[in-house]
Amino acid sequence: MDLAAPVLARRTSSAITVAAGAVAVALPLVGFASLLLRSQLDPHFENYRAHFVVFGLTGGLAFALGFAAGEAAERRADARVLLLSLAFMATGGFMLLHAVGTHDVLFTKQHSGFQIAISVGLLVSAVFAAASAFVDLRFEAGRWLIRNRGYLRASILLAMAAWFVWTVADLPPLGGPDSEAARGSILAVLAFVGAGVYAVGAVRYWRLFRESRKLLLGAVTACFVLLAEAMIGVALTGERAWHASWWEWHGLVVTAYLVIGFAARREWRDERFRDLYLPTTREQRREVSVLFADLVGFTTFAERESPTEAAAVLDAYWSDAAPLLARRFGGDVEKFIGDAIVATFNSRGDQPDHAVRAARAALELQAQAERRADEHPEWPRLRIGVNSGEAVQREVGGAGHVAYPLVGDAVNTGARLESLAPPGGILIGTATFDRLPDGAVVEKRPGLRVKGRDAIVDAYLLVALP
Repeated sequence: MDLAAPVLARRTSSAITVAAGAVAVALPLVGFASLLLRSQLDPHFENYRAHFVVFGLTGGLAFALGFAAGEAAERRADARVLLLSLAFMATGGFMLLHAVGTHDVLFTKQHSGFQIAISVGLLVSAVFAAASAFVDLRFEAGRWLIRNRGYLRASILLAMAAWFVWTVADLPPLGGPDSEAARGSILAVLAFVGAGVYAVGAVRYWRLFRESRKLLLGAVTACFVLLAEAMIGVALTGERAWHASWWEWHGLVVTAYLVIGFAARREWRDERFRDLYLPTTREQRREVSVLFADLVGFTTFAERESPTEAAAVLDAYWSDAAPLLARRFGGDVEKFIGDAIVATFNSRGDQPDHAVRAARAALELQAQAERRADEHPEWPRLRIGVNSGEAVQREVGGAGHVAYPLVGDAVNTGARLESLAPPGGILIGTATFDRLPDGAVVEKRPGLRVKGRDAIVDAYLLVALP
């Protein structure tokens, strides 16, 4: 075995990281020089088709980066990453509108709304960017943002659509390429405000970077400084005078986005943006419901059947279970463990009815499993355990692999209840039963001995819900 290869790979990786960090540090300096020497550095390059392609690709990159960050925010219910994703989506989305309005490509007439679309997008983005820097100071604000994440994303798309319609219709004050909107003092004032907001956010991220020295935090800081400098350029010279110099600015902004993407890419693939996660994302307590299900006698079944047949059984059951749990009832399928499946409800803190969701999901899952068993009498049957209570979700692992398991007595008891449930049955804990609506049909199973617990456990065999 060549022991030098892993060492060389680590050194190469470290060198690339250092180089990316150096680029991130250099970007604001280059941007500042470009700002001071904007008249000398103005390339006066006005190829409309090239403008359409470059700005379109830049906007698409920023929007895609925002979408990817939004997926991470959705998965871990992290308000900071959610706000950053909205900031990138706003920047990229309005940059795409600017590209769409390129003269003599899709439109023969120049519209001032398309000319100033980038500045508008940067202003919208600044609000989300600065909020992301300070969201850790207000825990309840973060929870509100996560609960309303769908509306926030929709607001970006709605703002883009409204701006497009307003621009094409030439409604005041966007009435033509020489309108006040494209050259007025209002734009300058808004640009100065936007620059200040970005600067405040950059200072906050710089402090966060100094605490942990993570490349992703440094890249976000550099990106915000660049955007602040860009807004200063708009404020000083106006959008139309500054327009030609956007060629070099967008090269800098694209590079900043690429460094952010590179820093995220180097993380564990399922947690690209974890260096930005809030402390409350890395470790949090909340009331949850857990659902454990497995196939009774599957080991014996797999012993007498071929591996292909055993795999077909798992595929049939879990292809029914995954969409049912995740889409119909809003649960999170945490993992498959051989012939078992584990799902959680309220892992993001936005499902106050988590116990009812888990119970209804268990009933429907059992009904589907029974239909499968009727079609294949030789297949093993399903048993399910559901329990509710407080659990801690904490980040474990490192650069090679990161997981966020739920830990607590409520989780352990749910797993034990599943092992005590009869084939074709659903055994729920007392905490789950207490949260069910009146009229739930159950059979009490008191005084159960659960492996690993000294105290006895009362449980209920769930039959039906109203």
